[in-house]
Amino acid sequence: MAYANYESGRAEIYITAFPGGGAKWQVSTNGGSQPQWPKDGRELFFLDPSNKLTAVDVNTANNTVKLGIPHVLFKPAGANQYFWFAVNADGKKFLFDIVNSKPVAEPFTLVQNWTADLKK
Repeated sequence: MAYANYESGRAEIYITAFPGGGAKWQVSTNGGSQPQWPKDGRELFFLDPSNKLTAVDVNTANNTVKLGIPHVLFKPAGANQYFWFAVNADGKKFLFDIVNSKPVAEPFTLVQNWTADLKK
């Protein structure tokens, strides 16, 4: 299981066994949020404090945990504000919900007394 914890004074990413818990390992080195596993569990993705998508190799063979060095994959375009992401099962595609910082005024039509038109 992967989770964010603030015990160091800032959000960091940790992993632990599930179910059962017990030992935990810190995955992030400079802060992080929103950890996401692909289906195979060999890599963990999270957002660093500047909203860059970061990955860490995770090896849990032989009941041991070996972590790679966190490395930035990319910064999503327009990701200057808080957003959410998800990773697909194979870890090769990502879906981002990015906040649009420029409000767009969309035109709309208000229809009043529409029930009167139903009677015609």
